[in-house]
Amino acid sequence: MSLFGALYIGDSGLRTSQNALNTVAHNLSNLNTPGYVRQQVANTDTTYTNTTGNRKLRVGDGVKYAECRHVRDAFLDATYREEKGRYDYYEKSYAAMTEIEDILGELDGAAFKGSMEGLWTSIQQLSTSPNDNTYISLFVSKAAAFMENATSVYGSFIELQDNLNRQVVNAVKEINSIGKQIHELNRQITKIETAGVENANDLRDKRDQLIDELSGYGNISYEEQPNGMVTVRFNHNDFVTQSGVFEMGMLVDEETGYSTPYWPQNVRYTTDEKGVRIPDYASAQVFDLTEEISTKRDTDVGSLRALLLARGDHAANYTDLDVNTCTEQKLKALGITREQYNEKYGLEYYNKYVANSSVMNIMAEFDNIVHSITTSVNEVLFNAALINPVSGYLLNENGSPMQLFLKSESPAYEKVVLTAAEEQELRDQGAKLMPVYDEDGKAVEHTFWKYIEEEADSPYSLYSCMNLKINEKLLQTPSLLKFKWEEDSVDYNIGTDLIKKFQESSLYLNPNATAKSTFEDCYTDLVSQVSNTGYVLHQLSEFQQLAVENADNERQTVIGVSSDEELEHMIMYQNAYNAASRYISVINDMLETLINVGA
Repeated sequence: MSLFGALYIGDSGLRTSQNALNTVAHNLSNLNTPGYVRQQVANTDTTYTNTTGNRKLRVGDGVKYAECRHVRDAFLDATYREEKGRYDYYEKSYAAMTEIEDILGELDGAAFKGSMEGLWTSIQQLSTSPNDNTYISLFVSKAAAFMENATSVYGSFIELQDNLNRQVVNAVKEINSIGKQIHELNRQITKIETAGVENANDLRDKRDQLIDELSGYGNISYEEQPNGMVTVRFNHNDFVTQSGVFEMGMLVDEETGYSTPYWPQNVRYTTDEKGVRIPDYASAQVFDLTEEISTKRDTDVGSLRALLLARGDHAANYTDLDVNTCTEQKLKALGITREQYNEKYGLEYYNKYVANSSVMNIMAEFDNIVHSITTSVNEVLFNAALINPVSGYLLNENGSPMQLFLKSESPAYEKVVLTAAEEQELRDQGAKLMPVYDEDGKAVEHTFWKYIEEEADSPYSLYSCMNLKINEKLLQTPSLLKFKWEEDSVDYNIGTDLIKKFQESSLYLNPNATAKSTFEDCYTDLVSQVSNTGYVLHQLSEFQQLAVENADNERQTVIGVSSDEELEHMIMYQNAYNAASRYISVINDMLETLINVGA
């Protein structure tokens, strides 16, 4: 090899060492940059020169820069992203349950439980002296406090649902934003790497960091294409493709205002008789929220699913616990009649549409307790008035039965005229009928005050927390109750009957409960259920957090930048640079000597 050829070898050594030093400096400068993956220089030998003559030799022409490797482990990445998605699911679920605990009054439910105990105590005191105005006033005031706390707790549940809905909207916006950023990075990376000269490692780092972030929102899968683009599927649907991004849409319910994500590309359309296209969103939902939640099915992955499940699809009330109750809206969505629904689903409605939602389930159970207490008190007053309605005992001025708890938007009783057959039919069905009397104390023929039955499809007919209020007349003038008969004898049965209602086990916490409980025990069971569920979710959340940390630590051993290791590389490449520099100096001296000798 000529000396000039030797100079080329030295020059290649200088260049490759300099490139390697630049890479080390880049690693060190990004030591604390989130998402940065360390880069590694790979050098290779150049083409060989074959010598001529009797001895065939291959002479090396130096070293060259081969590539700057992006050091990652696909398996560790997949493990980290899966554990992160599962952690975010349980973390959001636990956060929602924590909010429920706070609403109920810390872990023991002291705030609302106190108002229940106050009402119960006032009933016990009333039973000793039903004619004592002090005890009557206390009873009415405690009932008002109970009602106020109940509506406040229920209102807080609705606010929690609204807050969860806002989080859903923000999550979908962020997911769409991430998708667009990944697509843009795909475009930039392909543009840089198409020539095959360099790798867009920093851009790849940003893209991988976005995929990490996206994995927290849901179950994702991804694949890098030969051209360097990454395609992403979100919950088994195309999200980021080589051609663009399929953004999630938001379907807003007109009644509740709740937003539900869907895939616009999956919406099916039908045409009515007028030629108008009608969208069918059933097959376009991002999640099937009726699925069983389990790790085996990968349905416990992603914060977006957790938010949707916790929020539910409406403000639940006690009717959601009735396995034979299903709203007309739900029946229409299912496309079946009520009879078909009861026969096919039964308890399945509660388990699929209510029990999976932490907020809806607790709302329904809580509302059921309040509904049972209020209707029980009203029933005791009605039964007492029914004994001798002509006396006007416990009746309003218009002759209708007096109630302590009222519906906000509709009356409890309506005046009806019935035939004898209609009257008998209603009585056979258990309807509440109160005869109507005129001013002379004579019964008005075939005329009754009829209790307006509650209907699940008519919210204003329900004694639910959203539609309850205290009787303001009784609150202002408690003595109107006056638990005395016409002859001024005290009605001790009122207190006895009220105590019996509160002491008897007549209420199931939910359709899956195996035994009935008293009102107070049922509420205690509700609080215990919240505490136990919160504890389990907290444990799962902590376990998943540890799993994420372990997965990230393992991943950092591959992708993380070690300052000590990089300094070792710096010394190594610096020595290589110095050696190449010294090699060139020697060749230069040799050339100078030869030139001077020749001269």
